[in-house]
Amino acid sequence: MNSLWQDLRYALRVLAKQPGFTAVVVLTLALGIGANTAIFSVVNAVILEPLPFPDSQQLVEIKGIDVRAGDAHRPLSYLDFVDYRAQNRSLESSAAYDKNTFTLTGIGEPLHVEAGVVSANLFDVLRTQPTLGRAFSAEDDKPGTRVAILSHRMWQSRFGGNPNILGTSITLDTKPFTVIGVMPSGFQFPLSGQPLDAYTTVAVQMVSSSGDEPLPAQRGAHYIRAVGRLKPGVTMQQADADAHAIGGALEKQYPDTNGHLSLMIQPEIDSMVGDARPVLMMVLGAVGFLLLIACSNAANLLLARAAGRQREMAIRASMGAGRARVLRQLLTESVLLAIAGGVLGLFLAVWGTTLLAGLQSVRIPRLAQAGIDLRVLAFTLGVSVLTGIIFGMAPALHASRFNLFLSLKEGGRASSETKRASRARNILVVAQVSLAVILLVGASLLIESMVHLTRQSPGFDPNGVMTFNLDLPDARYGKPEQSLAFFRDLLERVRAIPGVQSASGVLPLPLGDDVIRTSFEIEGHPMAQSELPRVHIRIVAQDYLKTMRIPLVSGRDFTPRDKRDAPPVILINEALARRYFPNENPIGKHIKPSVSDSGPEEKMREIVGVVGDVHHRNLWQPTDPEAYTPYDQLALGGMNIVVRAQGEPMNLLPVIREQVRALDAELPVYRARDMSEYISDSVAQRKFTSLLVSVFAAAGLLLATVGLFGLISYSVEQRRTEIGIRVAVGAERGDIIGMVLRSGITLALAGIAVGLAGTFALSRVLKNQLFGVTATDPLTFIGVAFGLIAVATAACYIPAWRAANADPLVALRNE
Repeated sequence: MNSLWQDLRYALRVLAKQPGFTAVVVLTLALGIGANTAIFSVVNAVILEPLPFPDSQQLVEIKGIDVRAGDAHRPLSYLDFVDYRAQNRSLESSAAYDKNTFTLTGIGEPLHVEAGVVSANLFDVLRTQPTLGRAFSAEDDKPGTRVAILSHRMWQSRFGGNPNILGTSITLDTKPFTVIGVMPSGFQFPLSGQPLDAYTTVAVQMVSSSGDEPLPAQRGAHYIRAVGRLKPGVTMQQADADAHAIGGALEKQYPDTNGHLSLMIQPEIDSMVGDARPVLMMVLGAVGFLLLIACSNAANLLLARAAGRQREMAIRASMGAGRARVLRQLLTESVLLAIAGGVLGLFLAVWGTTLLAGLQSVRIPRLAQAGIDLRVLAFTLGVSVLTGIIFGMAPALHASRFNLFLSLKEGGRASSETKRASRARNILVVAQVSLAVILLVGASLLIESMVHLTRQSPGFDPNGVMTFNLDLPDARYGKPEQSLAFFRDLLERVRAIPGVQSASGVLPLPLGDDVIRTSFEIEGHPMAQSELPRVHIRIVAQDYLKTMRIPLVSGRDFTPRDKRDAPPVILINEALARRYFPNENPIGKHIKPSVSDSGPEEKMREIVGVVGDVHHRNLWQPTDPEAYTPYDQLALGGMNIVVRAQGEPMNLLPVIREQVRALDAELPVYRARDMSEYISDSVAQRKFTSLLVSVFAAAGLLLATVGLFGLISYSVEQRRTEIGIRVAVGAERGDIIGMVLRSGITLALAGIAVGLAGTFALSRVLKNQLFGVTATDPLTFIGVAFGLIAVATAACYIPAWRAANADPLVALRNE
């Protein structure tokens, strides 16, 4: 311990005597360590941090699989969930959940409420109970029961934290609900998506106001999700095999509704993280490369300093210090530098983490919870120490290996750099350049991909369009005629507002995350129910194509004549026409979607038009087969209203709210947004990835350039006698510049070659993040290579120019 303390004191004295060197190394390492800490804090919050429920590692998501399409994100029908819950042998408990919207009235202004519709035992599965009142009981699942549990945020904001809230009645969609509990502060489930305001039970879905068969009673209605808790000792693989077996049995038992469908089990945290995991892992890998570049740079600096410390090390050895003692001393210095870099990097990480956590548009669950905690601090300390050992080992080994006689000989050349040290410095620079190439190629591909995405047309014109949602409660609008009359009057009023060019409605909204997907039958091509193709349905009001500027390719648009009692009609997109009506005109053909406001569709719908493809899910995936039905013939309650304006569309919102209140004072307008925001949100995660990788690539390029510049400058200094002799015997200035440039560019070319090979090997990592460009795009590879050659040439030219202009007499006299 005493010798360690001596090493620390001596290391501090040595580093203090070289403040410039120390500052450069610390700043270099701070950049790498700080960036790694910031990204790790995000990975920690999103992936590593346990879910905020007791024994959360036992929580699993129960999902449906479309075996034909390989889609593992299918929701379940309630009846399938009930059968699975009764038959499975792997879970000790399981619960179903869905999201629904309600309108809260009777307390101030009408309020839109996002609510969870759950089976009564959900909170038992999560092992989380209300902080006030009680959880749901089995009795609350029975039809006709209407009870609610409020979120803590809702309780505080709308009810003022009233401690006497229990037992009171609140009005949701004109129906009374009894408040039986309040959840703890910070509770959220599901963990992804918008936090919910309240929870009620599936009992509210078991009674249909129109007298139709309610959703939970329809085996073909796949709309719910399910969560479960593993039994003690049961592995994830066993539970998944059990789910597959049950799914297979249900497929055989109910071939019409469950054909090609199965079940799977996934850890709840994996289900929550979803597509964010590969994104974060890729960014973490990129920032890891940046740290390696920083380590290489620091190691090069230490190697340069080691050449000047040969005499010092020899004196220590002559006084009895063994090689291990010298090696430990040098590693102590490098670890101290790394810890200092880690401390400074931690301050950079705090700033970076705050910046990342504030990116609200990035769809990464729990991103806002990213911060510096004990795990992140331990990571920073570990990375700092490991970094110190990594970048300090090679210089320490070199400095501790010397010729004692030559090192002590006065006037000897012990301080000059050995071939081994020179080779090590060259290798480190090649490594820096190769890592920078990997980062630059990755960043260039991501940027090029984003350029293609920004140029990708969504299939409609979002400029000048605003949208908002309206939900019509069944109590007042339970009949199709009532909702039709309301929206007809509202759209007439909105169209009459000055500045409005057109207005319409759609359900669901493009890029709005909601879908209505159903099977459909083509007239003259009978199939078994399980074999029917599937289509995305959009229910639209009059002038929808005009408002969104979706092109009509052939046929006609819907007209006022397409009323409820008129012959059923439908529009299809080009993707559906290409897939199911190849080489023929689909106009006049008939298809029958299995969806309507009163159970299965009984009549074929005539295709009256073909419209352009619209990207309803995102901008980078191929468009799905889509069909449009007129709202007048298929009214399903609420709609998304879309309004095209001459100026800024959001300025019309106050006037639109007045028109809604004039028709129904208890209807809240919610999710009012500019349509362009939906497009921005759809690519936000990809922008996040591109931005971070680009920043790390720029930092890596800077460090690699500085490293190459430092190496060439140091090489020129070591060769000044040689250069002086060359000039003295007649070498031209251009010859000296060319000689120095060749040495630097040779190293750069070696690094570029290694980096391009490494990028090619890692191309699969980027493949799923790219659009409009391949991961091995030759133009990008060539562009990065030539760009780096230009940068390397510039970095080498300054020391080359200095060498060519040095006075040979001064160099020879100093020698």
